[in-house]
Amino acid sequence: MIASLAPATIKQYTRPLKSWWEFCQRHQTAPFFPEVNKVLDFLSQEARNIGSYSSFNTTRSAISLISNNAIGNHPLVRRLSKGMSIIKPQRPRYEYIWDPAPVICKLATLFPYESLSLEVITRKLVLLLALGSGQRVQTLAAIKISQIFRENENKVIIKIPDRLKTSAPGRAQPLLTYSCFLDRPELCIINILDHYLQRTGDLRPPDCDTLLISYAKPHRAVGPQSVSRWIRRGLEDCGVRSDLFSAHSPRHASTSLAANKGVSLDFIKRAAGWSGDSQVFARFYNRTIINPDAFCSSVLST
Repeated sequence: MIASLAPATIKQYTRPLKSWWEFCQRHQTAPFFPEVNKVLDFLSQEARNIGSYSSFNTTRSAISLISNNAIGNHPLVRRLSKGMSIIKPQRPRYEYIWDPAPVICKLATLFPYESLSLEVITRKLVLLLALGSGQRVQTLAAIKISQIFRENENKVIIKIPDRLKTSAPGRAQPLLTYSCFLDRPELCIINILDHYLQRTGDLRPPDCDTLLISYAKPHRAVGPQSVSRWIRRGLEDCGVRSDLFSAHSPRHASTSLAANKGVSLDFIKRAAGWSGDSQVFARFYNRTIINPDAFCSSVLST
C-alpha cells in the first residue's frame, strides 16, 4: 500500500496527517474512523492557517486516504472544499513568464566548451535540457547514461524508466528527444551532452550511471535540489530574476514559447509529460511571454 504512493506524496501528506493525529488525540477521536463533524471542525481550523486551496485540498485528501469511509467524499466535506475554492481560488504561479530569447542568446555565448569551467558547462547543459524538453527538474535529475540512445548521428533519445511524480499505471514515462543543430553548434544539446560526458568520464565514480554529477569534489550523482540550484544560478547569469522565477519556470517559458510559435497543443502536452485530456497547461502554464522593460525602453529611447 505504501508503494502505491509516490515518495513526494508521502512527504506532502506528512504535515497534515501529523496535525490530524494531534487533533484526534485532543478530541478523543479515532483518526481512522472519523465522524464528519470532527473532520469539518478540523478542516475549518486548518483553513485559518492555510494560504491556498491546494494546501487545503492536500489536507482533505490525506485524511480521506487513511479513513475507512472515504470521508473526503462526504457531501458536507465536499461542500466545505467548494467554499474554500471560492475563498482562496487556485491561481497560476506566474501572470507572465520571461522571454527565452535573451536567455538563449546568452547561452550561445558560452562557447567553445574547452575554455569553460565544468561549473559553467553544467549550468548551460541543464538549462538547455530543460528548455529543449519542457520537462520537470525531477525528470532531468533522473537521466541515466545507460538510457541515452543515439537513433542516428543527428538524434538522441533519452528514456526515463525511474518512477517520477507523474508516473502512474497506464501512463507513458517521459521520453526526451533532441536533434542536432548543425548550423548552431553553440546551442546544440547533443554537442554539449557529448562534451559533458567526455569531460566527466574520469571524474564520476565507477558505478555512477546518473548523467548529472556535482562539479565539485566529490563528483557524485546529484538530486533535484542541486539541479534546481544550477538552473536558478544559470537564469540569474542570463538576467532572469530568481526572486520572481523559480527553477521550474523554464517549463513555463519553453511550453509557452512553443505554443506562441504554433506548435500543436497535443504535441506540447506529449513532449512535456501531460496527459491528452489535461488542462494544466492551459490553466497554469500557458503564460504571456514579455520583457518587463520593453515598454519603458521603447518610450525612453525615442
